[in-house]
Amino acid sequence: MAFIRKQKSNGKEYYYLVEKTKKHKYKILESYGTSPPVKYKPQVIKGFAEAEIKKILDESVDLIILDPPYGINYDTNFRQEESETIGAISLDNEKIFETFPDVIRECYRILKNNGAIYIFSRWDVSERFTSILKKYFDIKNRLNWVKNNWSMGDLTGSYAMQCEDIIFAVKGRHILNEGRATDVLNFDRVGGNSLLHSHQKPIELLNFLIKKSSKRGDCVLDCYAGSGSTIISAVNLGRKSIGIELNDKYLNIINDRLEKECYTKIKGIDWE
Repeated sequence: MAFIRKQKSNGKEYYYLVEKTKKHKYKILESYGTSPPVKYKPQVIKGFAEAEIKKILDESVDLIILDPPYGINYDTNFRQEESETIGAISLDNEKIFETFPDVIRECYRILKNNGAIYIFSRWDVSERFTSILKKYFDIKNRLNWVKNNWSMGDLTGSYAMQCEDIIFAVKGRHILNEGRATDVLNFDRVGGNSLLHSHQKPIELLNFLIKKSSKRGDCVLDCYAGSGSTIISAVNLGRKSIGIELNDKYLNIINDRLEKECYTKIKGIDWE
């Protein structure tokens, strides 16, 4: 669990986002300097992405990260009890390609000029998402997320998939923070014991993307929020965030994670 730590040095108070590790040590996730960090309370909205996104104001979002259903009728090969816990993915069929064009058109409308959009995908459907995206955005890269573990699938008749695509596109001229990075991103996938959603993405990967393409106080949108990892990352990095999710089960998971993984108050500093 991450939390805010305050330390004094040379008569000044410094704030850090830290995480407790083994042997009672602490790892610094983010340094805030002498200014007390502000955590913006996220907007978590229930509904269909293509409907709820229409209610967001023009050019009011700085960064969009989408992890839509891949349209492949995903079925986990985990044990039955794990499958029942994780559950199926809503609209993980051809229906997603009927609604996705509307979502992307609205994403272009609400994204500020010079903003960025990232879309998670897979090799066999990436081109379908790209063909929709390029009607509105300038596609810059297809990032290769190396998960350092492999996904389930045909265990004897195909190679184990260790990578996923992340399509990176921009509206206008988007400048990446902290210099240029490689298009190969190495981040461990979420382990089975910690998995709350079959397509759950690791916080460390989302932290990287959000830091590269936004600054503190910016607004981050995820309209396929799932278990809420993008929201958690945005909150802990001092960004405003909007998450849209249809499934009541995952909405409950998001709210539970906000309580457990995001601090809400430190010595009078509360949600803004």
